[in-house]
Amino acid sequence: MKNKQYLLALNRINQIGPRTTAKLLARWPDLEELFQLSAQQLQSAGLPAAMANSIAAFNLAEVEKDWRWQEQEGHFLLTWADADYPFLLKEIHDPPPVLYARGHLSGLRQPTVAMVGTRKPSVTGSETAWRFAFELAAHQVTIVSGLALGIDAQAHSGCLQAGGKTIAVMGTGIDCIYPRRHQRMAENICQNGLLLSEFPLQTAPIAGHFPRRNRIISGLSLSILVVEAAVRSGSLITARLALEQNRDVLAIPGSIHNPQARGCHYLLQQGARLVTSSEDVLNELQLDVIKMAGDDPMPALACENKNLVKCIGFETTTVDQIIERSGLSVGKVACDLAELELQGIVKAVPGGYMRCTL
Repeated sequence: MKNKQYLLALNRINQIGPRTTAKLLARWPDLEELFQLSAQQLQSAGLPAAMANSIAAFNLAEVEKDWRWQEQEGHFLLTWADADYPFLLKEIHDPPPVLYARGHLSGLRQPTVAMVGTRKPSVTGSETAWRFAFELAAHQVTIVSGLALGIDAQAHSGCLQAGGKTIAVMGTGIDCIYPRRHQRMAENICQNGLLLSEFPLQTAPIAGHFPRRNRIISGLSLSILVVEAAVRSGSLITARLALEQNRDVLAIPGSIHNPQARGCHYLLQQGARLVTSSEDVLNELQLDVIKMAGDDPMPALACENKNLVKCIGFETTTVDQIIERSGLSVGKVACDLAELELQGIVKAVPGGYMRCTL
């Protein structure tokens, strides 16, 4: 614990990352000795001039902000030396030396699954993410994601609705919620879950920080589940990091016509585990599966308009496509669609209709 304030100090120096911090700690096990050296002495010890100057000139009074922040209820500063530091995260080759945490640490003690995906999901992708998170949370699985728009938000939301624990890994300082529209969600997460960041307080959104935080999302998790993602996306970067960290990568297949599903299909071609239900994920984690009330793997088509339902996909289907597939008149299709929508079998979405999956 003696090194804690010095780890906080190193974390505030731009030229120093986790691997450099580990090298410095190996050279100076008592970091106080490092900060007592002059810039010239540090350069003589082999440090680059810029780094030596930054360490020698660092004002330790800056760390007092962190201590004051930690004194508030539900605020935690975790370093490599702390017993509460996530053991899974410590296994990766560049674990953050400092974690700012707000909320409850209990979510770190449950099985963890990361859920990631596009910021612009399809309606089906949004529903799938929410449903998987809800069901996994009901089985005491902690959902880890990045507080971003789209799939991340749906994963956190589904978990919260189930009364479960979710961890939001941030690409900003923990006191700088981004995007701002997720302020209320962040507060809700703190009630039962955890906000987590490696970045110093008041760190604003910087593009390069978000790919960097992805290694923490995967590092905290036993498995990573990709819901919807393009081939070139941050989600696939996270999947690659997960493989490097010896984590299991799971992917949900989608429509071949959905460009946001191509990343998942690419991962499946590369050997990712195909999953179609939360039970598949629980089996992957080797957890007992308890069938939830009301579960029905395939929606029933027992209705007068079942033939029309078969003409509507789980992805957006235009009215013209429905008319062409069914061979019915425009008026008949419009009337039957209204009835199916009232029954909750299909729903109107931008561009057409789609089958309900819930």
